[in-house]
Amino acid sequence: MAHTKTTRTETGRLSKNMTAPATRPRQPRLTRQEKSERSRALICEAAAEIIGEYGYADATISRIMERAGLACGTFYAYFDSRQDLFDVLLPMKGEEVLDALNAAANSPLGIVELEARAFLDFFFYVQQHPWFFRLLHEAHVATPEGYRRHVSNLLVRYRKLLGRHHDAGEMPGYDKNELDTLAFLLMSARDYVYSHSVAGSDDAAATIRKAAATYKKFVAHGLRGAAGAETGPPSPPASLRKTPRVRGRKPEKP
Repeated sequence: MAHTKTTRTETGRLSKNMTAPATRPRQPRLTRQEKSERSRALICEAAAEIIGEYGYADATISRIMERAGLACGTFYAYFDSRQDLFDVLLPMKGEEVLDALNAAANSPLGIVELEARAFLDFFFYVQQHPWFFRLLHEAHVATPEGYRRHVSNLLVRYRKLLGRHHDAGEMPGYDKNELDTLAFLLMSARDYVYSHSVAGSDDAAATIRKAAATYKKFVAHGLRGAAGAETGPPSPPASLRKTPRVRGRKPEKP
């Protein structure tokens, strides 16, 4: 195959029989700080994936760094040990989930629509990040401090969200001192529904939509409460109730 000869005119311009090579736009160079943040993010993302596949116990530094595409020695520029990484990983990833759902949380929607949308968005997030629940479920043993911080972060966000809608009059059946209990109920619903219903489904998308519809019904009834509902602890079952006895009088036979 003949090659086009490169020639230049006396003025230094390319001759007509030569096509100038396409120039690629130069990528801006990362600063040292940006490179450091990028490497740390790669390590954390790789660690989450490895934990999702192998669990905390077998998430070795060599496996994590191989997945991150970095030299093993680089690990110690960011973390003192595996435990140091584990202690920050779940709170970090939990904040990422909350940030992904934050747009809906700041919308003018009512609490029922808002919580139903967050429920649905969370499930689709977990589908795209299948390592999340193993990272969560093993954390209370592998990293008690990380697990505590994660739950605390969730509770703070829920307190703010529920408190705002409670103050707006959307939850008349509840007192403010009940909001923490409601927050834990909503947190646990997402976990159990996904883990025991969606994860094992042959059609996850359809199962998620059905679960979200049911969840919305539950939230619509539960968060608003019932007008005139009784307060205080629930009454014991009828089988445990005793017939009051009047002194000097025997109870009537049925």
